[in-house]
Amino acid sequence: MKKMGVSLPLTSVILGFKLFIVPPVFGQTNVSNPLLNAQITANLPENNIEETSEILGSTNPAEKQIQPIKKIDSINVNSINKSLGSFSVTNFNFNSLSFLEKQSLNNSSQLSFDNRLHLATFNSESEVEENFANHKLQAQIEGYNEFSNSFEEIINVDQLEDVTPDHWAYEALRNLIENYRCINSSVDKTFNGNRAMTRYEFADMLNSCLLKIRRSIEGLNNKFSTQEDLAIFQRLQTEFAEELATIQTKIDNQERQITFLEERNFSTTTILRGQVDFLAASVFGDRKAVSAGESPTEDLDSNITFAGRVVLNFDTSFTGKDLLRTRLQAGNVNNLGSGVTGTAMTKIAGATNTDNDVRIGKLFYRFPLGDKALVYLAAASQSSSDFVPVLNPASTISVFGFYNPIYDLGFGAGGGIYYQLTDEIGAALTYYTASNSDPQPGKGLFNGDYTALGQITFTPSDRLGIVFSYAHYYSPEPESTNNVTSFIGSEFAQFPFGENTATSSDNFNLAASYQISDRLKVGGWLGYTNAVAESSFSSPDNGLNVFRGADADIWTWAFAASFSDLGKLGSSLNFILGMPPKLSDNDISGRRDTDTSYHIELSYKYPLTERIFVTPGFFVITNPEHNAENDAIWVGVLRTTIQF
Repeated sequence: MKKMGVSLPLTSVILGFKLFIVPPVFGQTNVSNPLLNAQITANLPENNIEETSEILGSTNPAEKQIQPIKKIDSINVNSINKSLGSFSVTNFNFNSLSFLEKQSLNNSSQLSFDNRLHLATFNSESEVEENFANHKLQAQIEGYNEFSNSFEEIINVDQLEDVTPDHWAYEALRNLIENYRCINSSVDKTFNGNRAMTRYEFADMLNSCLLKIRRSIEGLNNKFSTQEDLAIFQRLQTEFAEELATIQTKIDNQERQITFLEERNFSTTTILRGQVDFLAASVFGDRKAVSAGESPTEDLDSNITFAGRVVLNFDTSFTGKDLLRTRLQAGNVNNLGSGVTGTAMTKIAGATNTDNDVRIGKLFYRFPLGDKALVYLAAASQSSSDFVPVLNPASTISVFGFYNPIYDLGFGAGGGIYYQLTDEIGAALTYYTASNSDPQPGKGLFNGDYTALGQITFTPSDRLGIVFSYAHYYSPEPESTNNVTSFIGSEFAQFPFGENTATSSDNFNLAASYQISDRLKVGGWLGYTNAVAESSFSSPDNGLNVFRGADADIWTWAFAASFSDLGKLGSSLNFILGMPPKLSDNDISGRRDTDTSYHIELSYKYPLTERIFVTPGFFVITNPEHNAENDAIWVGVLRTTIQF
């Protein structure tokens, strides 16, 4: 709305409470910081579910999606009522000395939410939106923002003739304000009678006076002190009848718009965000990949697939600073992993396959603890990547391209805390397990598999972010829970001692992101894992003989870059080059990756509209399974995303 020479209480209330829903991570590029303003900005459009480092809860923990983060408004209806009450246009009937006032909204419900964390996301998402004072679930309905932005300017100030201090009406209103104390409801509660005003601004003050006097008459049966004052009011109302009528019309429109939105809200505390993805994908290559030491024999015979998924986020706030998210999802997207190509290195992002049955995809509650801490409790399909910065500036179409798999080692239920130590340094601790709901011995929240992660995030400038992470992992049976690399990389890296051997690991991650220019961002990560066999295992069928205490070394790395606004504002060209997790050394003979695979990916995200995106892309895996005997495998993806 253009600047006008008059205060508009309703518009000010609507526009004055814009906040963001954001995750609590400082210095993250694809997620905003709920504790402090992010120093590394997100590279993705707002409200993009597919672009906020978050795992999409699905039957396969490795199937990932980005959780968006979106900006929404916050409105306090009581404040609106109060403002409208003092701003309503009043017509004075000089025959009966009565006032006819336009009634303001009568709604006692509170719709204001202090939240980022911007859910309404998906991201979602990405995000995190998240200076801690801005961590508020802000509006009950996103439409409030759209309506407030679409309000037409009441009148162009340049077209109005100013009312100067030497104008008769100016002096008349000044005298009436002094006599009846009917000042305009400005911030400083003064008439500001020392400057020229537009006719519209003058009419606003006149309307306030008419309203104040009407209330005085109705409450105390007062009358004008003189017939001269009555005549002045009559002349003023006649002189500014057009401006008063304009005010009345605009207030009527605003009331109708707000009433329309309120009648269509399903909750005063919850907002809904949704995303639908359509994916066409295919793989290309000669033979299915096999592990190191073997030679491929089975032909890779794959057809083009076309499938979709839908994700619904219900975001609720009870205190204005907390966030309860319930996600429902369904889909039939094949991940194009081992069952199709013989290797998990070809998995695509956003592959939700529930046979189109609706399932819980996420369930968590986030709330502040003091001024610098944020606590996170999750009951389903969560991991550390939902809560800490991962520093990947690029969007991806592959599972590998999201971030270091250290963040997804623990996938299920748990929680964490993020604390902002200084403006530059933040720290996080998380704990997750996949066997939380099973009361059997050796399982449960603390007695089964688990991953405990700690991370320090350092952002020395608004362009550079660096993180160092450590995670300790344990699983009594990696096949039935998350494995050592969270279903990414070679089979040997995922199960260095076999699928049924109890395994623990110490995992390290160093990641960084740097914004070279307003449009170009680069980043990457380096990961190392030392895995240890916690039990012995022997299988005559495959010749596997594992002794307790055996250890193995696993490495992974990646470089990512994103160039935004290429061809159209909001677009991004993304490039990823890396090495999927590789088992470089193992005490168990015959179970080691002898060659090296490389992941090379290029994708282009193009916005057709503000809510519809098309993302074509491809990636190639050289020497799949770190085995030079395997031919390269290509994966092509065309994804269409619709947000609502």
